[in-house]
Amino acid sequence: MTPVDQITDTDFKKTPLEKALFQITECAVTTTSIEEYSKELHSIIKQLMYAKNFFVALYEQDQSLVNFVYIVDEYDTSISKEINTLSVEELRRTLTGYMLRTGKIQHLSKADVKRLGEKNVIDHVGTDSYDWLGVPLKYKDEVMGGMVIQSYREDISYGKHEEAILQFVARQIALVLKSKQSERALLDANLVLEQRVIERTQDLKRINSALSKEVKERKKSQEIQAALFQISELVSTTESLREFYHSVHQVIKRLMYAENEYIAILNEDGNKIDFAYFVDQHDEQPGPRDFSGNPNSGGFTEKVLATGNTFLYHRNDDYYGVVGSERCVSWLGVPLKDKHRVFGILAVQSYVDDVVYTRDDQVVLLTIGQQVANAILRKKDSDSLIQAHESLERRVKERTFELEKTIEKRKIVEKRLEFESLHDALTGLPNRLHLSNTLNELLQLEPSERKNPLALLFLDLDRFKIINDSLGHHVGDLFLIEVAKRLKSCLRSDDMVARLGGDEFCVLMPVMDDKNAAFKLSTRILAELKKPVEVANHSLITSASIGVRLAESHETSAETIMSDADAAMYQAKHQGKNRFCYFDANIKKLVTSRMKMERDLRQAVSEKQLFLVYQPIVNIRTNQIDGLEALVRWEHPENGLVSPAEFIPVAEETGLIVEIGEEVIRMACEALAEFKQESILKHLYVNVNVSSLQVLARTLDDHIRQNLLQMGLDSSSLNIEITESILIEDYKAAMSFVRELKSMGVQVYLDDFGTGYSSLSYLHKFPFDAIKLDRSFINALGESGQNRAIVESIGQLAHSLGINIVAEGLETKEQLEVIEQMNYDLIQGFYFAKPMKIQEVKAFVSQFEIDD
Repeated sequence: MTPVDQITDTDFKKTPLEKALFQITECAVTTTSIEEYSKELHSIIKQLMYAKNFFVALYEQDQSLVNFVYIVDEYDTSISKEINTLSVEELRRTLTGYMLRTGKIQHLSKADVKRLGEKNVIDHVGTDSYDWLGVPLKYKDEVMGGMVIQSYREDISYGKHEEAILQFVARQIALVLKSKQSERALLDANLVLEQRVIERTQDLKRINSALSKEVKERKKSQEIQAALFQISELVSTTESLREFYHSVHQVIKRLMYAENEYIAILNEDGNKIDFAYFVDQHDEQPGPRDFSGNPNSGGFTEKVLATGNTFLYHRNDDYYGVVGSERCVSWLGVPLKDKHRVFGILAVQSYVDDVVYTRDDQVVLLTIGQQVANAILRKKDSDSLIQAHESLERRVKERTFELEKTIEKRKIVEKRLEFESLHDALTGLPNRLHLSNTLNELLQLEPSERKNPLALLFLDLDRFKIINDSLGHHVGDLFLIEVAKRLKSCLRSDDMVARLGGDEFCVLMPVMDDKNAAFKLSTRILAELKKPVEVANHSLITSASIGVRLAESHETSAETIMSDADAAMYQAKHQGKNRFCYFDANIKKLVTSRMKMERDLRQAVSEKQLFLVYQPIVNIRTNQIDGLEALVRWEHPENGLVSPAEFIPVAEETGLIVEIGEEVIRMACEALAEFKQESILKHLYVNVNVSSLQVLARTLDDHIRQNLLQMGLDSSSLNIEITESILIEDYKAAMSFVRELKSMGVQVYLDDFGTGYSSLSYLHKFPFDAIKLDRSFINALGESGQNRAIVESIGQLAHSLGINIVAEGLETKEQLEVIEQMNYDLIQGFYFAKPMKIQEVKAFVSQFEIDD
């Protein structure tokens, strides 16, 4: 019998290898356990080589055990029945243990095994084999187990071809193992999460059962926010309460049916109801009426005023508290409160059978009512202040006593204004001015007055923008109020927390008796902010990035201290968020440089400093240029060309990549429109790379569709390249994006194929039109026959799946000669051309010819 390592390519036809590779990929999806997967692999490998004796062992690192999940051995038959699991120590001096220890492929003849035994590297275990081939199962640098085949026959041995195939199979097993581990971890995490959700749901049901029924959906959140803002503005834009009430009525009519509405106010003694505003289809405005405080006497108005609760009525309800000439179909009223004191009511009613108010309307009107109550109080205060001023001017000549009284009132107002000027209106915390004044006072103290340094913590919430944009400003404000409470709960007695604006806070530690006090407080704040925040029936999770600046008295100004802490915060955010970072001189330079880069990049986008270059994609079978890959470049007006490796990460970090990506699509479509005008170029297509942030923004597909239509382009002329990182980050968003592109007729390429976690399985799940083989495979073509076999196998696999494949990174004639012998038609790389400007494309295409 011919030894296995002497079998040539012609002896081993392409069809079995191609079929085996496809089966390996397919069984990774269809099998439900690693044991079943190993058994299927054994049957596949036996089609490719002699593998009568085969086993797979998994290394369970956390238990220091090796689990033999699959064993078939023609001589040591007892092993498969008796040995399932061995400790690492028991296995250490075996051939399998030696392979796992080294983490490398071990191909050992009988003589090799004997030499290892003589060198005291291993102990003799089991029946001697003539040839032993073991390959570790590795994911990145982690050894996850091993796979072994061995021959007890003297006339059968293994060669490089078998090594290459077994290593390729080992990588697939490692990927499957990692996938199974991830699935198991996700399942465990889901079970824990489900239990926590169940427990939390029970708590919420007990605490907020009534509220949870009223606020199931907030379909009108944007209209409500706009209405709240408009009502707030009416305080200063209307001249009288009557005009204010009328304007409020118009705002409410835009949110719900409110043809009949009234506002009733209690007098100062609380015993008279005055209908300050009344619009009704059937009744005239009633005069004042007595109020006893009994909810069971009078009508719906008295019921709301007495109980302080909202009230929703429908004609079918068993309640007869209707006052008026015509009985309404539906009635809804909410109390107007000053803190806990009810001072009035806002009500709407319907006489139309098909207009019935709901719990959703109740929630909307309650929210509007709170704002109306605040606005009425502010309007009254404003009017009172004006009247007091006018009265003061009128009476100043008449009564000195009255003047003194009025001055005292004005002092109270001034104190309130002074307080408001130094405190944040939303949270009540000290504001930036208050913090700056306090910090400057501390810095001006003499060294003898303070022995220890002070500390300033600059804090920025990491996910607030997402919360604010997705749930609305009202929820965002409530969330900030809760965060402020949590920050205050973390402080020592002498510490001060201030809100600078937006989602930025500062904590001032004026006394640092313990040198680790800032470290401890930062750690305490991060831990507190990790806890879910319950706001408006939403369970919100956030984290923070904190910059810490230590300072001595007389060191510098408050502005400099705050700027340095801000810089340290940006460095913490850059390092991955949810952490704190101490300021030093290097951080200042890094942040300044990064902020300048971001500022320049924003300017570059607005001033259209970005441009595209194009690298040809060559069809070596037709000797033609089939298409181009568009690559973005930046020509800085002062620094010249900026490397994409420098500005793309900044664009990703700041979110500018979405705007840049849209600009790239626009420029690529403009180029295609130009190509259509040239007969020699009109057949070309253009490939554009997109990032995960662009896909997750969920607007890119519309932008692509709009540009194709606007410029009259065939959708098949534009191809989109995505990487596996998008698929892993948000599988559903990626699948939706790919399907949208396919529905337009845009082709989708999987870029950098072979560098991800499970490329083969993604070929099954996603409708890719083409894959681009990563340049690392082409670079390694000349290193070993193993690399060449893998490149050839991937090409065969792509063609068997009906997927085009592009070999990327071709740089030498030798690489071209190797690729020409394989199943590759499309090539891209510096050997043919470096990326070129659009003005150079026509000349290159017209003169292109592959050198013989």
